[in-house]
Amino acid sequence: MARRFQFSNSFSAGEIAPELMMRSDLQVRNEALKTGSNIRILQGGGFKRRPGTRDLASLPGDAVIKTLGVGDDDARVLVFSAGRFEERGLDGALIEFATGAPWGADDLATMQFAIEEDRVIVTGDFFPQAVTRDAFGVWTIGDHTFKDGLNGAKRQPYWRFAPPGVEMELDAYTGAGVTVGMDEDVFVAGHVGARFRYSGVEVEITGVTTPRIATGTVIGSVYPTLLVTVASTSGFLVGQEVEGDTTEVRGAVWQVVSGTQLKVQLTEGYTYFSSTEKLVGPTAFSTISAVSLNATPAVTTDWDEQMISDARGYPRACALHKTRLLFGDFPQAKNALAASAVGDITDFDAGDGADRDAVIESIGQDATLGIKHFGSTEQLIVLTEAGPHYIPEQVAAPFSATNVELLKIGPEAAGAPSPTLASEGMLFSEARSGRLMAALPTGNVRRSWDVADLSELAYHLMGTPKELVLLAASSESDRLVCSLKDDGSLAVMNYRRGQQFSAWTTWSTEGEWRSITTAGGSLYAVSKRTIGGSPVYRLEVFQEGVWGDGVVSKPAGNASHLNGAAVGVWSGDNKVATKTVASGDVTSLPSGVTVYELGFDFDVQADVVPPIDGEIGLSRKIRITRAWLDVRNTLNLRINGYAAVGYSNVAGLGGAVEAFTGQATFHLLGRSRDQTLSITQSEGGPLEVRSLTMEVTT
Repeated sequence: MARRFQFSNSFSAGEIAPELMMRSDLQVRNEALKTGSNIRILQGGGFKRRPGTRDLASLPGDAVIKTLGVGDDDARVLVFSAGRFEERGLDGALIEFATGAPWGADDLATMQFAIEEDRVIVTGDFFPQAVTRDAFGVWTIGDHTFKDGLNGAKRQPYWRFAPPGVEMELDAYTGAGVTVGMDEDVFVAGHVGARFRYSGVEVEITGVTTPRIATGTVIGSVYPTLLVTVASTSGFLVGQEVEGDTTEVRGAVWQVVSGTQLKVQLTEGYTYFSSTEKLVGPTAFSTISAVSLNATPAVTTDWDEQMISDARGYPRACALHKTRLLFGDFPQAKNALAASAVGDITDFDAGDGADRDAVIESIGQDATLGIKHFGSTEQLIVLTEAGPHYIPEQVAAPFSATNVELLKIGPEAAGAPSPTLASEGMLFSEARSGRLMAALPTGNVRRSWDVADLSELAYHLMGTPKELVLLAASSESDRLVCSLKDDGSLAVMNYRRGQQFSAWTTWSTEGEWRSITTAGGSLYAVSKRTIGGSPVYRLEVFQEGVWGDGVVSKPAGNASHLNGAAVGVWSGDNKVATKTVASGDVTSLPSGVTVYELGFDFDVQADVVPPIDGEIGLSRKIRITRAWLDVRNTLNLRINGYAAVGYSNVAGLGGAVEAFTGQATFHLLGRSRDQTLSITQSEGGPLEVRSLTMEVTT
């Protein structure tokens, strides 16, 4: 005997993975889609056609876009293309630009940005760049400069790349043309122009002779190495710190010359020991009788070199955190972090480790623990190749040289997109799976952060993410998380606090999207389309009520970039024709169509999850005998390929068709174990489905 049951679907869980499709025990099936393409899930269930995009401006080539400022009055779109930077208004109008940037088209996908009001720091496979705006609004591009220190020094980050035992020597205390020697291979041609520090004093390399010999200029003067005569050298050991008991001059024993003479390299200052005081060390002391300057500086292992240089490469990660500028992902120091002094992003001098000083540290014991991104919240999040970590900051214990402990949150390695901040925590992409993860504060003292998977029901949509942005909620939608994939499409998630399921759909376009950002409450994109055999790059903005992509309003707008392209033509909500653009316009439109829009149409598809009898599961074939579809203000909707709602005998050929609001009933034929409904719209126009109920017989 046939069994009859009803199956309702609210679509609020979005598209789910095929593996979950036929699980009769899952509640999510009553709220999910088999396919959700170019739709936006609604707050109360149901879905709408996604917003189309309006064309704003031509771009010189492939580009990455970012946002400067907040709100409609202050927000700007920043465009980075090969060798070029642009500041544009929310309407796409060019405000200012600068050229001469070191990045090329191949660098765009891996560049990172630290953005503040009048300055943008850009990192990649080039020396960190500062894009700065002056009081007249003019932008310039140049190497990020480090603050000048005393006596010509640079307050830049330094790092010891060579093994600890490698020794450095100089043949003079000051001046140019000084020979710099190493006892192992260190120097390469890229060291020319870089600075080394000999016991804290800088030496700029002016030439490289061999991997072990270079010439340089001492910036100032190297601390003296003294020949000290004492009553007895017994008990003094090489490498020990020693001090004059009266002058408090400090140094390190370099060599025990004889039973009465030591060579001591001063570690700070230029004042000699007194010839009448005692030299005091950890294991001995003795009265000094004579002090003289040694002919050449001591050989030392106390040296390091400029952290950012042609020889050692450039940091690829950057961020701003509580007025500090952070650098990471150094090619030859993968687990190193460099943070500027508080309030000065040009000062990277670690000083004496005070709370306000710069922080130059290795993060963790594993030198291969590669830093990929930083996330700035109330605590610093460090996303690495081995999973997310955090630094346990508090009001009384901010991030500093004395509070740089890195605690692991989980094993989820960070992917390519820069993380984005949400109210609940930090959103990031996992490298191996592409899944969207959220690092969430727990409120637990023992385990302060946790990681949640926000894409476990739709992991098949994640692909390989490139960029990640969060679009704030509006009267039309919940918050949207948009993940730009390397195939040029978007995986889009409705992100609502407290919701049981994360609702994912896919948005695609003619051609591909290359970059996305949010500004002034809207989603912006760089599009790439091949028109007339050539790639065309445009800046576009997503807008409700726009039925195509790259839409241009006519007759006022300029559509010359569309010459040779087949585009849709809309008059109000109705698509009236498909035409090929020539001379920036189309011809032979229906009578009375004088104000219209041109753009690329896109298909909408929403396939319903096959209904399953909760009592008998998959044991029988089913038939959907009737379906009730509740729609609002909808045109051009089809069910299983058949015209259903908002069509007339001349639809698509001109003449207005009135949008339909109400409930439509459908009868279907045939039986199968996975029978379903496919809701499609192939001619752009308004579409909103509020609910679906099916009567099913087995």
